[in-house]
Amino acid sequence: MSRIQLRLLALIALSLLVTACSDPEPIRLGFIAGLSGANADLGLAARNGAQLAVEQHNATAQDTGRSVQLIIRDDELNPEQGKKALAELLQQQVHAVIGPMTSAVAMALAPMATEAGVVLMGGPVSTDMLNGRDDQFFRTVGSNDEHARVMAAYLRQTHNIERVSLIVDHRNKAYTDSWAGHFNARFDDLGGRIQQVTAFESSTSLDYAQVAKQALTEAPQAVLLITSALDAALLINQLRQQQPSLTIATAEWAGSGKLIELGGQAVEGVIVAQYINMQDTSPAFTAFRTAYSARYGEAPGFPALTAYNATRIVLQGLSEQHDAETLKQTLLRVRRFEGLQGPIELDAFGDTHSPTFITRIQQGQYQHAD
Repeated sequence: MSRIQLRLLALIALSLLVTACSDPEPIRLGFIAGLSGANADLGLAARNGAQLAVEQHNATAQDTGRSVQLIIRDDELNPEQGKKALAELLQQQVHAVIGPMTSAVAMALAPMATEAGVVLMGGPVSTDMLNGRDDQFFRTVGSNDEHARVMAAYLRQTHNIERVSLIVDHRNKAYTDSWAGHFNARFDDLGGRIQQVTAFESSTSLDYAQVAKQALTEAPQAVLLITSALDAALLINQLRQQQPSLTIATAEWAGSGKLIELGGQAVEGVIVAQYINMQDTSPAFTAFRTAYSARYGEAPGFPALTAYNATRIVLQGLSEQHDAETLKQTLLRVRRFEGLQGPIELDAFGDTHSPTFITRIQQGQYQHAD
């Protein structure tokens, strides 16, 4: 063998050695949520939860495998902007997408993700309009037919409320109409009555005093808000001014820290449905709460919890994926994943069930309601 041939073989061997020793290509995870505007608290907290899950994974990636790159996009709580964000992520050939965080955007993105064959792991997306579909959309919380019925039973049976007025934000209509429909069905079964539904679309020019006044027209015993935290806080302030002793409740969407921060004294006593058990003392949730608080300087709420769970499910699925499997096939094969507050079990359509926690705001904290 000539000297030139030996040199070429040495170069090839060196090249193979360098390739073998180099870091593997990172896993690219997309993330979509509303990160700007007045109602960005949901998306920002979800982003924090997803980031924490990725950072914890990367801290052990040297020993356990590939690192993760989180590619973040803002859907501005707008379905059309969400489509643009997803298109950008698909161009970057992401392995999966965490999000979105609202039902309205999820309805727009699920068909796109399905056509592209990319898993869309939703956060607190609970519209029942995505139930039972053989698509690429997966969820980490149960749908509205579970949660709304719990609140209906609580108001009717625990507080003996017979007449309720609803305030719903149609900017997230896929969520609010679904939630209201299931609440109405259960409340009616229990002998209650929806006196009035006041619909609006969230905007900076909204007359909150007028919306509150309209919701009180029929003298309800309680008003239930199916809105974001910001809109709930502003509406509750107006409702309290007009009827101080009114029973007020909200759906899960409003149950973030922003409701207490902006609502102040006016939200004391408000009944709030939650996807998260705030009083959980289990080792898994305690470790998460400690790590999240140290990283972001605040306690985690349901957006952070659901996004953290969603990210960990996707990462586990990717780690257990067989060569001949798609990620969807892997997730449906594994089915059971450990969430922070109990197992998350997927059915054949990527749907799941989850508990509802009824809380009451007391001394600026969400406490279990009696």
